[in-house]
Amino acid sequence: MTGLVRRWRERTMDRGVDDRGTTLAELLIGMTIFSILMAAVTTMAVGYHRVHAENVARQDQVDATRTASERLTKVIRTVVKPSQLISCTTSVCSEIDAFVSASSTAMKFYANLDNAGNAVGPRQVTYMLDPTGAGEARLVERVQVPDSATPGANGYTYCDALAAGASAACKGRMTTRVLVEGVRTDGPVATFVYFDNAGQRMTPASGAALSAAQIDQVLSIELTLRVRSHDRNSTGPTTYIQRILLPNSQAVLRPGEDE
Repeated sequence: MTGLVRRWRERTMDRGVDDRGTTLAELLIGMTIFSILMAAVTTMAVGYHRVHAENVARQDQVDATRTASERLTKVIRTVVKPSQLISCTTSVCSEIDAFVSASSTAMKFYANLDNAGNAVGPRQVTYMLDPTGAGEARLVERVQVPDSATPGANGYTYCDALAAGASAACKGRMTTRVLVEGVRTDGPVATFVYFDNAGQRMTPASGAALSAAQIDQVLSIELTLRVRSHDRNSTGPTTYIQRILLPNSQAVLRPGEDE
């Protein structure tokens, strides 16, 4: 057996075959090349994961912002004067405007929402920015049904559901929900901007709210939402701008005003 092994080695040596194994230098070179390849693959994988996470965070912001805007747009298009739904018997009732208040960060109005045949009456809707931190807020929607489906001589009445002493029945008439979190309020652009029947932007006479005379002429609203989620992969806020034209000018203009 020993002679067979010796003859096999002699033949392999004659053919130039060296079976002594890998040298240390060759092993080091191989490990270096493998390390470089692994580092390159790891870098590509980390980069792909980061880009993918950023895209997911950005898409989540877009979806949340668009959903909030669509909801707000749908409700605003139902703006109505209470006198359009009932036969007013007093001047107080007939002169109630569609908008109760309007500012750069909040607005309240009457909406003919989910009110087939005026079985419930116009809902009083409020949209407002509720601060949650420095330069940040959430967009909140409050919808309240009137105290009674049958209006009085001066129209519909609405209890103060936010009052400390409000009854359970009163609180039950209001529903509140958050449309979107992470609304940025540290920018120069107002969330709500109002335009009159001539298409001119309406500047508040004092402070941030429109006067009663200006509210009479609101015919369209521009909504600007800058939203940035708390996701650590978010690279910046998503900005969504929507101009909402009220479909029925009678909802806001008094008789005799230019349309």
